[in-house]
Amino acid sequence: MKSSRYTIHIISENIDAQKRFSISRFWIWTLILLFIVSLAVVGGGLWYYIPRISEFREKDRQFEKMLSERTQVLDLYRELNRLGQMEEIIRSKLSIVFFFQAEDGIRDEKAFTISYVENIPSQAPVDGFLTQRMLDNSRVWQKNHYGIDIAVSEGEPVLAAAGGRIIFSGWTYDLGNLIIIYHGDGYFTHYGHHQINLMQTHGIVKRGDVIALAGSTGISSGPHLHFEIWKNSRVIDPLEFFPEYKEKDLSVKTND
Repeated sequence: MKSSRYTIHIISENIDAQKRFSISRFWIWTLILLFIVSLAVVGGGLWYYIPRISEFREKDRQFEKMLSERTQVLDLYRELNRLGQMEEIIRSKLSIVFFFQAEDGIRDEKAFTISYVENIPSQAPVDGFLTQRMLDNSRVWQKNHYGIDIAVSEGEPVLAAAGGRIIFSGWTYDLGNLIIIYHGDGYFTHYGHHQINLMQTHGIVKRGDVIALAGSTGISSGPHLHFEIWKNSRVIDPLEFFPEYKEKDLSVKTND
């Protein structure tokens, strides 16, 4: 009669260390079957998933390419938007008029006149804390910052630093709600990140007039006023005109 069990005998030189195992034929065939099934499952899984892994990698590569292209398109859109805003500002500057034609044909001087006393920036636009100084001619890894940032409360009144004519009042990508005032003698002042502009383009202001309410529009991390002073296309550090801001200086000093 054919035996239904198999015996495995491990022989050693040491008689006491000899081992002997017995296993039924059923379990041997069961283990063989399980091994074959496992190989079939692993092989089938590899056959099914390897092409899909390659397909996934290709789709991931296409997605990265599409994302890169969309990022480039978005950057181009933003650049075009900024160029459009700069064109609007330049057009506003070129449209400055100090004399207007009266109905009777006689040229009449408007209320805004150039005064070398009243139109030089001398009124601090807000009362706040200096959080960033002007940074001009910076290194390659630094971004120029043509002005100073002054932290204030949301809705704080922003005052005209001097009398003049508003040549731009509108939205820009970087500075949000922006107002630019021409003061004569080549002086311009810029006020950015407003919650709302209270004066319109071509409006006339006197020193100390409220022109806007401080906010955090544009590229901004919190309520503050971005303030710039220019003369004859050259940026000037506002701290030269308003040294009192140095007494409330919270900006981070950087070594040149």
